[in-house]
Amino acid sequence: MAESFETLGAGNGFSSCLEKIIPGDKTLLNPPSLEQTMQAYWNFDSVTFGGATFNPSNEPKDLICNSDDNVGSASDGDSRPGYPGEFTVTNSLPTIFFIDGVKYYKHGISMTFSASNFQTLSPDGQQESSISVQYLSSLYNDLSNLNKAYTCVNITFEEEVIGKSSSEFNQTVSSVTISGIPFIKIVTKSFGGENVVAESGDPIPPCPSPSYPAEPSPPTLNFHTY
Repeated sequence: MAESFETLGAGNGFSSCLEKIIPGDKTLLNPPSLEQTMQAYWNFDSVTFGGATFNPSNEPKDLICNSDDNVGSASDGDSRPGYPGEFTVTNSLPTIFFIDGVKYYKHGISMTFSASNFQTLSPDGQQESSISVQYLSSLYNDLSNLNKAYTCVNITFEEEVIGKSSSEFNQTVSSVTISGIPFIKIVTKSFGGENVVAESGDPIPPCPSPSYPAEPSPPTLNFHTY
């Protein structure tokens, strides 16, 4: 529970003027309304994703004089191959931007997870399967043109097949709502691997196949109430 308060702020619903950003070639999806952006800013209490939690000690009224009192981030884990993955949570100041003359808001809450599995293959190969999960506001980098279904091809040397190489890439994007606040959820998976014979004439190894880290449970987001 927070202490009730009233403020004129900057006359825009916030304690200060919002930074204007340039969307560039990013894609617009599921932007928050002014009311939702104000809720995310003024009443942010904590966010948790995996083992990462950011929980500032401010009261909402503290933002009247210190607009960034609830700004910060936290992380937990390690994204290097062989580790369980890294979680990061962040709360930053909201921003505004324009597309075709229309004004949009971008709240400052984001959550990310990244992990990868690396495997050594027999007789002579390796493969890596990576996953990234992001929860963002309003704008994202659309990589769908890079999506490629799983493929496996022969590796040859002097016209002799000596192994197999396989790869895939996939980005999926969806609109989600967490505690009443809109987000873009982006899941990106990439895989590459190859395996070759130890000696000429040996049986050709099978195609490497992906083994992605598990997608984590959704984050939790809490707000002050009055």
